[in-house]
Amino acid sequence: MNKTLKLSLSLIGAIAVVLALGVGADRYLKSKHHSSKPAALSPAQLQSLQVSLPQMTTNLKGSGLIQFTLTLQADNSSTKSELTDLMPQIEDYVNETMRAYTPDSLEQQSGVTALKKQLRSGINHMLPTGSVTNVLFTSIVVQ
Repeated sequence: MNKTLKLSLSLIGAIAVVLALGVGADRYLKSKHHSSKPAALSPAQLQSLQVSLPQMTTNLKGSGLIQFTLTLQADNSSTKSELTDLMPQIEDYVNETMRAYTPDSLEQQSGVTALKKQLRSGINHMLPTGSVTNVLFTSIVVQ
């Protein structure tokens, strides 16, 4: 065989080995990721991981008021503890966030959904390790 053919076959063999290793690693990592998926929590377990904020009343953008009660769903007990420890900062953040919304935007379900998403994201940035999995309005009155 000539040198070019040997080099081409060697290069193709090396590429095949690298691809096989990549596919194997990908499958291994995906199987590890799926097998470590946490089991669904029971309603009692979910309730034990909730942190309720006191009823709050806040001015809205433009004119209007919102009175609401908010519950945060923690992903585990250490996150619940983090939420409790950071309660004054969380209440302040929630109030600031609410003041950016108008009464009209909160009368639409899409506005409330956007608000929940923004609150969850902002609160998760405040937490050292855990995360909030859901934001629940247990009462909400917009005037």
